[in-house]
Amino acid sequence: MNSTSAKATGPLSRILASVSVVYACLAVLVAVLVTAAIPAPSAWAGDLAQVVKDDEEFAPAGTEAIIDHGHVDVGAQFTGEGAHFLARDDSAATPVWRELDDVVFKVGDEAQLALPDDEQFGFVGGNAGENVWVIPQTEQAGVPWVGWNTQAPSLIDAADRGVNMEFLGHTGPGEFSLFLQNGGFEAPQVLWSTAKNQREDFWVDLNTHTHANWVFTEPGIHQVGIRLKGKTKNGEDFSTDGILTFAVGAETDVTEANATEWDPEAAQEGSSSSIAGWIWVLLGVGAVVLIVSAFLLIFAARKKGKHADQD
Repeated sequence: MNSTSAKATGPLSRILASVSVVYACLAVLVAVLVTAAIPAPSAWAGDLAQVVKDDEEFAPAGTEAIIDHGHVDVGAQFTGEGAHFLARDDSAATPVWRELDDVVFKVGDEAQLALPDDEQFGFVGGNAGENVWVIPQTEQAGVPWVGWNTQAPSLIDAADRGVNMEFLGHTGPGEFSLFLQNGGFEAPQVLWSTAKNQREDFWVDLNTHTHANWVFTEPGIHQVGIRLKGKTKNGEDFSTDGILTFAVGAETDVTEANATEWDPEAAQEGSSSSIAGWIWVLLGVGAVVLIVSAFLLIFAARKKGKHADQD
């Protein structure tokens, strides 16, 4: 009895040790990949002081607006029907909140910039020296200045702490990216990138105002879907979706852009997380390694046992 137990204990120990080693390696790899996938906890707001009042005008639905310059923020208002995603058009003397379906952002060739020869900007999806169209983080004459704010008094009264901004996808030619850069020699903070399939949510505190760089690699009609979601002070979930439409390039027809319907299936192409895919691959490989290792060790143990019996 004791002799048999001793023979079984050795192979079993080696099997368990192998299992532990393989799972430990997989755990480390998965942890590294998951950590790399965690987005920045919040988007830098910068010093963009402004006051949003509770008596600002709302344009009637169906009032079309082509915005080719000036300041516009997207954000949520709370009405009797709950949260509503709108554009606060501050391009004229008096700000007015507009339905996003009525707005086209005209991004002319004044917005063209040559992509720098810097690997930090690989997320844009173009080649160094190629022209891209940029709505910049700082205001530029002749280009709409698009940002977002969580400053509507109705939102501040209703929401708890802030909102998450979720990327619903992009439709249009080429690639789209959204990033922040604080200036100087600081690296860009990438929020969304279709070229790199980076589309994680990010947090926005209440009563903040942010502008970022919106980059399109090719002219044409582009649409970007965004969802704002959070909890009310009563603990209830809320969410509201908005589609931003851009007519990029001097030759792009704003009338056609305004008539373009959002295609959620096209926007979600390639949205499955490459990180999640690698995790499943690693787990699959690990399972195969464990099975093969177990069989080899059991076979070796049996072979050793037979030799011991013969002796």
